[in-house]
Amino acid sequence: MIISRPVSGVIRTRRNIVQAILLGLFFISPWIVMPSGTRFIQLDIPARRFHFLGSFYIPQEGIILFLMLLTLGLSLFFFTSLIGRVWCGWACPQTIYIDVFDFFGRLVLGKKYGKQDAPKAGVFAVHLVWILVSLFASFHWVAYFAGSYEMFDDITKLNFADKSYPYILGFFTIAMYLDMGYVREQFCKYACPYARFQTILMDEHSYNITYDYKRGEPRRNKKEKIGDCVSCNMCLVVCPTGIDIREGMQIGCIACGKCADACTIVMAKENKPTLIDYFSLNQIAEGEKKIKWIRPRTLIYGSLLLIVVSSALFKLGTRIPLSVKTVADPTIEPSFIDQKTLRQLYKVKLYNISYSTQNLKISAFTVDGNRELTVRTGNTENIYSINSGEVIDERIILELDVTEQEKSYKSVPIVLHVTETNNPSIHVERKIPLSIPLFKN
Repeated sequence: MIISRPVSGVIRTRRNIVQAILLGLFFISPWIVMPSGTRFIQLDIPARRFHFLGSFYIPQEGIILFLMLLTLGLSLFFFTSLIGRVWCGWACPQTIYIDVFDFFGRLVLGKKYGKQDAPKAGVFAVHLVWILVSLFASFHWVAYFAGSYEMFDDITKLNFADKSYPYILGFFTIAMYLDMGYVREQFCKYACPYARFQTILMDEHSYNITYDYKRGEPRRNKKEKIGDCVSCNMCLVVCPTGIDIREGMQIGCIACGKCADACTIVMAKENKPTLIDYFSLNQIAEGEKKIKWIRPRTLIYGSLLLIVVSSALFKLGTRIPLSVKTVADPTIEPSFIDQKTLRQLYKVKLYNISYSTQNLKISAFTVDGNRELTVRTGNTENIYSINSGEVIDERIILELDVTEQEKSYKSVPIVLHVTETNNPSIHVERKIPLSIPLFKN
């Protein structure tokens, strides 16, 4: 376990601001309730609903979830090719919570934090604080699934009967304490999958924390001054993963910029610019001043990301909060009830995926829209009132007067319409076949 030396600087200050914003969003979001009384964000697994920004989504809308996950993946590819391992250094929960644990460790122990001669009582207090921080963070993580207000009410009333989340909360608390308290940087170096393929995504033009070896090497040897590097090793002392940035790109580098801040302080005493900063390898090797942002890999990643984001926005913009599933009733074969009227039974599943009650009217027409079918549902005017999140399964009868020519077909295509009577924009169409009986009456 590495406890790196703290360092201040421009990058550290910017990272503090970013991390404070991200932590604020993480802790506040599960408590936000929309003006309509709905959740801002919650993944309700038992009910199979994902509440987000005043709407909720169901597994049948998997294409939207797929596009969102694809957006996250392509964003990682695109921004890594542009600005290196920025996720790890600035937004990764592992990095942020290690900084949080170190903050409380130094708050309790001061300069003795991370030292072998630290007082045992102080070390015990640090670990106790770490457990409390883990519990607090885990509570909010579980709240995204179980509901923050419900959990808080249960905890204050000690009402845990038939509740499963206390076990999950305990598990995550222990896991976070062990991870941030003991595993720490080892996860970044040996377990993080992103560390393994980051070098494939980057090239010599990627803007990343880099050591200017042309100016720095060869390093100062005792009093013999050759390159600008004075061999103070401060970049190594402040590194949270214990690597030497001067040895080049490494899996353990999380691009946190602490080495850059440390080098800036040391080089300022020499009246020279820092040797470690955000550079591209090409800038150092070729001496170029400008970054080549537009290149084949950034164009490819950027184009794919734009396509996926546009598709996701289109799907969200055209989303209809109603799910309609239809299937022919296998228990009763289609038949002619007279010489020309074809009858077939269908099973229809209607799922109201909005927060308001929907009054849904079922109708059916031929594909060309010229003939309306008779729809028998057992409800007055074929209208169903469905509450928010309610699912109903209904058996409906469809009847159509077919022509002699259509009798020779295997089926007659029709369109089933489901429309919200008070809001016609909520309208779903399903193209289904009316099967012609093999033995016609």
